[in-house]
Amino acid sequence: MIMRKLILSALLFVAASTFLLAQDEEEEKGGWKSNHLFIGSGINLGFSNGFIIGLNPEVGYSISKILDAGIAFNFTYVTQRSQQSNYSLRYTAIGGGPFVRLWPARMFFVGAQFEYNSIGISEKLNNVVTKLESATAPSLLLGLGYGNRMIGQSQFYTSIMIDAMNDPDSPYRDQFGRVLPVFRTGFIFYLGRKNRDN
Repeated sequence: MIMRKLILSALLFVAASTFLLAQDEEEEKGGWKSNHLFIGSGINLGFSNGFIIGLNPEVGYSISKILDAGIAFNFTYVTQRSQQSNYSLRYTAIGGGPFVRLWPARMFFVGAQFEYNSIGISEKLNNVVTKLESATAPSLLLGLGYGNRMIGQSQFYTSIMIDAMNDPDSPYRDQFGRVLPVFRTGFIFYLGRKNRDN
């Protein structure tokens, strides 16, 4: 049910954005600016007693010279192995939620992203599947990043984030509940015509 609401919200946001992009730029002087709307994707990597890889498509808007906000989706695959036994755990997480990035300096940002994930879990012992289950888990990723932010131009960024929530089913925690740092690299492309009045 929550996933449907997230997907519906994202579709409404994209539809509204597309409609607004069609408006003449002359009418945008004091409000919405189509060249502040961006799309992009990040790639997650994480390491500890396991491995995380994920893809994070996003749609956002540069609200001001220091603030970006939007909606991001999450497709994450996690594998973890025990050092003491022949036990392994695998997650597949699909989710999404809002994000914000605050740029106190042009090249550095503080970021936060809330995600609600639907997770498929598989446990193996001695290469035999011992458990299959599904779960849901919220995550609040907080972190710092570096990028080349200029509104209206394509961007590249990289960041390190951790899950600040304590849900044991989070794809960003290992089987012992320890935080797995998440390294994210992303690309952003602005839509609309370039405008020097950013």
